[in-house]
Amino acid sequence: MNYEILLNGQGIVSGNLVGTGAIAIISIAVLIGAIVAAGRRIIRKLRENDTLKYEFITIIAHKFRTPLTSTKWLLEGQISDETDHTKKESLIEMKNNTENLISMTGTLIEMTDTDNESKSSYEFDKTDLCDIVKSVADAHKSMFHEKNLFFSVRCEAEGVIVNADKPRLEFVLQTLMENAKSYTPPGRNVEVIVGKNGRFGTVSVIDSGIGIAPQDMRHIFTKFYRTKNAQQMDTEGFGVGLFLARSVIKRHKGRLEVSSPGIDQGTTFTLSLPLAR
Repeated sequence: MNYEILLNGQGIVSGNLVGTGAIAIISIAVLIGAIVAAGRRIIRKLRENDTLKYEFITIIAHKFRTPLTSTKWLLEGQISDETDHTKKESLIEMKNNTENLISMTGTLIEMTDTDNESKSSYEFDKTDLCDIVKSVADAHKSMFHEKNLFFSVRCEAEGVIVNADKPRLEFVLQTLMENAKSYTPPGRNVEVIVGKNGRFGTVSVIDSGIGIAPQDMRHIFTKFYRTKNAQQMDTEGFGVGLFLARSVIKRHKGRLEVSSPGIDQGTTFTLSLPLAR
């Protein structure tokens, strides 16, 4: 059974499947396409009207998350059982797309919470920065490998303990790592460094990617803002990840800063959180 799944006229995956698994896989692909389209419509509405009812978005995002997670598990099972290399590559691509959609729902939920300025849902506990960075890096290292990027994590200090809401700090770290992956061409480096700076624990995500022009620097954390270079490099981005990441770090009484020598000279994002007493 030959197939090609299209989204906005572009192929997501294509190949040849035989047997009962074909219908399941194609159904999953159609679901993914529908959710992507719905997510894009929501983002467009947000761009047009920031007063859109965020409660509705939160409900939709939560409704998406459960079937998406189930879809991811189903795909992982199919990948484990598949012996044909070409079919397995298609399944892996579909799983990666599903993971991206799960990440998108998390972004929408975080956006809702940030815009409502609700602090009640934050739960702060003592957290080892090295441990949480390594955990997030391990969970996402495959995306660097798939793009042929050299990815490394280095802890320059031990016992870097901060008070953090762990899921939200993981969201920030994931956002920064995905940002570095998206805007760094294949064959280059991405490095994450954990350290201390006075009374602060720090995490720097350093890439050797497309860099940022001086005139764009002051807009980098603006909601929905994307540089022209970023739009050309990654057409799927929405321009909300860095805005949300800085909002989360501010709730932690910390800072998120960016530096870049210029176009095609790489970018460094550094978050600083107060050390726990």
